[in-house]
Amino acid sequence: MKTENHVPSSGPDGLEVMKRVLAESVPLARQWAGERCWRDPVSGESCAWYHGAWQTLRLLGIVSTLTHHAPLYLEALRPLITDGDHKRVFLSGSADYGLLSVVLDAFAQEDLRPEITVADRCETPLRLCRWYAERCGFALETVQADLGEVPLDRPFDLICVHSLLSCIPVERHGEIVATWRRLLRPGGILMMANTLYLGTPGKAARFSPQHVEDYKTRVFKAAAGCPHPEALPPADELERIADAFSSTMAASVISSRAQLSDLLLEGGFEILDERFGEFIKDPNYQRTGPPVTSKKEHAWVVARRA
Repeated sequence: MKTENHVPSSGPDGLEVMKRVLAESVPLARQWAGERCWRDPVSGESCAWYHGAWQTLRLLGIVSTLTHHAPLYLEALRPLITDGDHKRVFLSGSADYGLLSVVLDAFAQEDLRPEITVADRCETPLRLCRWYAERCGFALETVQADLGEVPLDRPFDLICVHSLLSCIPVERHGEIVATWRRLLRPGGILMMANTLYLGTPGKAARFSPQHVEDYKTRVFKAAAGCPHPEALPPADELERIADAFSSTMAASVISSRAQLSDLLLEGGFEILDERFGEFIKDPNYQRTGPPVTSKKEHAWVVARRA
């Protein structure tokens, strides 16, 4: 079905437009995080520190977002879209509408409408996704559930993922891959970008106390040059956001290229495209996750369900 293209470019050339969209959605994200974020039934802890901060940090340009990796997704998506066999798309987890913006951009460039389902255990990013899809004139299905509990009426043609494995304990990575395989039809495609912490010991990386202070300094420096200061919270709230994000943020460690490759191969996938290194060309780019003394790089993988 043909559609009018109301979708901003999701890559670097659309950055200024996307910043205007962010300026609209930043206050919504902070409000909805306080009202709707998932709360752990055992500990009582909420993910509001993350979902309430992410849009603000995106607007400030100091987190790794889909803007930086959009060209990889668009390059891989376009031939799948034009062949007509990859209409049903599943987005596995989402901090906000970033991943959705890339997929809608790819389909809009071909003047086609996909069937997209976004799943996350938290309502806040799902509501942001619905807000963005409606703004762009697209329908969207959202499912609030842990990934392993997502119901499946009929399998998907394509699964898109961004950095999810960094948010999931390493012990559950095999379970996550098995779920992706369950959700895909035979021959369906999985594409993902994720950070690798090469040679880093342990299962998780965190900010040190000094890194927390350094991060807060970065936030206020970026805020001073923000093109949409009207969307930012007051200074005391901005400091609280930066402190909570950097103090709480932890990244699950994938410590080698082989660890990621073997995870997918052993999980029943055939790797079609695998790249490692630094794909981000922006000279002002600074990584999101906890600083480490060992090497960090990105992985890009396109795989087929065997």
